Parts: sequence; structure tokens; C-alpha cells
Amino acid sequence: MVMIKRIVGLAGCFRALGAAAIWATVFCAATARADYRESVPILRIGLVETHVAATDPVKLEAVRRAFADALSIPVEIIKLGSYTALIDAHASGRVGYAIHSAKSFAATDAACGCVRALRSPVAADGSTGFRSVLVAREGVNRPVSELRVGYSDEASVSGWQIPRQAIRSGSLDQPVLVRAGSVSSVIELYQSGQVDGFFAWLPDIPGDQGSDIARLFGGWNQAGISSADPLRILWSSQPIRYGPHAMHRSLPDDLGEALGSFLDGMPNSAPGLLDLLEPAFAGGYITPGPDDYRSVRGLVEALSDQQSAITLQ
Repeated sequence: MVMIKRIVGLAGCFRALGAAAIWATVFCAATARADYRESVPILRIGLVETHVAATDPVKLEAVRRAFADALSIPVEIIKLGSYTALIDAHASGRVGYAIHSAKSFAATDAACGCVRALRSPVAADGSTGFRSVLVAREGVNRPVSELRVGYSDEASVSGWQIPRQAIRSGSLDQPVLVRAGSVSSVIELYQSGQVDGFFAWLPDIPGDQGSDIARLFGGWNQAGISSADPLRILWSSQPIRYGPHAMHRSLPDDLGEALGSFLDGMPNSAPGLLDLLEPAFAGGYITPGPDDYRSVRGLVEALSDQQSAITLQ
């Protein structure tokens, strides 16, 4: 039975690869005159080893071959053990293309100024990013500085790092902070009345006001949240784009154009490949603006300065 499941899984991957190969063939016809093929001997793509496509050799080969066929140049995928390793590899030029988180891209850009975001993913609900928010019980009318506010832990970008930076910059008053340790524990603290509110995140959908409490944490655990007292939003950050596909600036522009066109056509022409590359997103890609990751870069630089100060003490 295990072998049958494995065969079925392999067949699915090869079907995705077949669809990607057909799309790549059509795509190649449109890029037959691309000069990058003469100047780029191989494209090395960086991917953290926890990415779903990196955990299975068959899936990884499907991704590699799809890019190689589409671009008509050799492609190698380099698995990195962490986002820190990915940042170093991309900033140093050891990989020319990488799939980043928002924070790792901003950190790479801050480190070298040598990368540019080609495309960023779109979620199934149409969101292109998220906002960090502070929500509190509707009946509480005290100043933020007097509120007990729960947060998950210090590793959370939306639940701690972005609000903390807002507090440090003076755009958000300092509340009484209560560390919960996890999102589920934050919700439990609110349900039990131990906190007046908490930091969370909302999907950011272009043209939408972004104030639907039902979409807190992307709609996760709404049963637990809705069973407690109603919430209202007291503060919201600037939108943060989802992590981009990015290219080293040393690579030719026409290669970037070819990569962008390949990603743009993927939802319709190779949806199986999109599922491998973006398992958490199903809406395809958009072209990010030059300032879309500026707020994250400010966060990264602030955290770096704080760490440097700690090291020097």
C-alpha cells in the first residue's frame, strides 16, 4: 500500500512536470532571441530546504527542469539550510535567483543593494500581503498605554517585530505587554479576560479596507475569536508584501523579463508547478513596486542596529 501511494505521488509530480514542459515549450518560442542565453552559462536558484519543493527530489527536479526548459539555459537549485544562509548566498552572488520571505529579501537588499524583486505571490483570497494590527475589546475605551496587550513571541513579524518598531518610532503608544508564547495562547488569554486585546495580522487586499475582523490571522481559529467579546482595530501598520521571487542585479535585464513572463503565465499554463512553488498561494503573481518592501527593510535595519548595540555592550 505504501508503494502504491508513492507511485501515485510520483505520477502526480510528473503530470505537473509534463504540464510545465508544455508551457515551457510555448514560452521558449516567444523568447527565442533572448541574449541572456549567450552571457549566462547557468542560473543558480536559491531555496530554503524547508520549502515544500525542496523536501522531495522529484518535486525539486520538476521545478529545476521547468525553469531550464523555459529559459533555455542550464539551471541548478541550491538548497540552503536557513533564510540566513539564503541571504548570504544571494548577497554574495552565489545564487542569482531566490525565493524569499519578505524579511529575508529586505535583509538581502539591506546587506548589498544588489537584488530586485521580480514578482510577489497573490493568495487565493486576492491578498498581496498583510498588515500588523492591534485589536482590542469593543467596550474598552482606555488609552493604549493602559491596555494589557497580548503577543505571541519575539520571532513573530506581525505579532511583535512590526508593532515593536512602531512603538520605538513613536507611532504607537507602549501598552502593557503580555507574552503568550503562541497565537493560540494569545486567543486563550483574550477569551479568559487576562488581556484587553492583542497583536495580530490581517490579509491586505488591494482596494479593500482591510478591517474585517473575521480575517484575523488569515481567518484561522475564528471560532475561538468570535466566541469572545467583539473586537475593534486600534492600530494598523503599512501593508507588507508577501515574500518575492528576486534576482541578483548582476544578471541581465532580459533574463529578468523572461523569468517574469514565465511566472506570469504559470497559473494558467502550469498550475501544478505553481502549486509546488507557492503551496500557500494560489492567485499567481504581481509585479511589486520599488517601495513595497521599504517598511520591512526599515524593520530589518532597526533590528540589526539593536543587535549591534547589544553586541557592543
